[in-house]
Amino acid sequence: HAPQMKIAYLITAYDQPEHLRRLVDALDGPHADFYIHIDRRVAIEPFLRALPPRENVQFVGDRVKVNWMGFSQVESILALLRLAYRKGFDYSVLLSGSDYPIKSNEHILKFYSEAETEFMVFWALEDRPSWLHKTSYYYPIDWIPIYRYVRNTEPVFWRRYFWGRWFKCRSLMPRKGPLPGVTLFGGSDWWSLSNDCVGFVLRFVEANPAYVRYFRFAHCPSELFFQTIILNSSFRKRVQNYHAYAEWSATTSPAAKVREDAMLREDTFNFRYVDWSPERTDSSGSPAVLDERDWAAIVASPDLYARKFDSIRSASLLQRIDRDLLVVTRPSSTDS
Repeated sequence: HAPQMKIAYLITAYDQPEHLRRLVDALDGPHADFYIHIDRRVAIEPFLRALPPRENVQFVGDRVKVNWMGFSQVESILALLRLAYRKGFDYSVLLSGSDYPIKSNEHILKFYSEAETEFMVFWALEDRPSWLHKTSYYYPIDWIPIYRYVRNTEPVFWRRYFWGRWFKCRSLMPRKGPLPGVTLFGGSDWWSLSNDCVGFVLRFVEANPAYVRYFRFAHCPSELFFQTIILNSSFRKRVQNYHAYAEWSATTSPAAKVREDAMLREDTFNFRYVDWSPERTDSSGSPAVLDERDWAAIVASPDLYARKFDSIRSASLLQRIDRDLLVVTRPSSTDS
């Protein structure tokens, strides 16, 4: 028998400890290890109670205080990658604590065992002009959080006042120059990378402090940092949709490139089901919380994972996924 494929699940979470346990239970098996970063803004004890010690579950010890859209998000992901890389997995899969699989572990293992691909959403920023501001200005997001997703952690008024003024005056702010010899790329946070690619990323970060500094004050650098490293490297041709994207970029007019409906579908890059439909998303820039309305689309989807789930609002959908798609058996004490 060939040795079994090994997957490292890297999970960033700040709420829903019970859902985190459910996520780990659903993906658990001899093929899987879990590395979990809990935002330092929240108490870790509820997560440790929900997920008692297991041999294949490790929480990041030196936690990062994460600001949404700040470089601290990149730091939390790098902490996870460093832990997992030491052990040498076939794939490292980045998930949030509100994700859930929509395929069985057998299906997921077969998918990765047949792949020689980096699964990552990407586009060149020049193809997405509305994103150019993200690296053009200095955003002090880790000093002054732009959005408070952990409640009661910092006063709201002065922070809202600051960012309201900042965006109004942005065009007057000092601008950053380009990164010499580098094409900037952006895309979704959620990816699956081979061990060789993870090793390359970690060595690059270690050897290029100027690159790290460049993104420290970017807007939402977790959606830029890894894409830019990988798409400027020899790994770029291994990235899912690389050739399809090159053709799209060459044949799509600049006027069409600014339309969301003209983009290549994100889930064809990273196999994650997300509902961004305007009628179901809110002003915070978060995708829809999934519920029974998504069942038919999830069943028909080729994707491996989906987000976002809420343990209450998504309860009946999660039960159907367990029963009909995953066939998960777990102790009755964890059933919900």
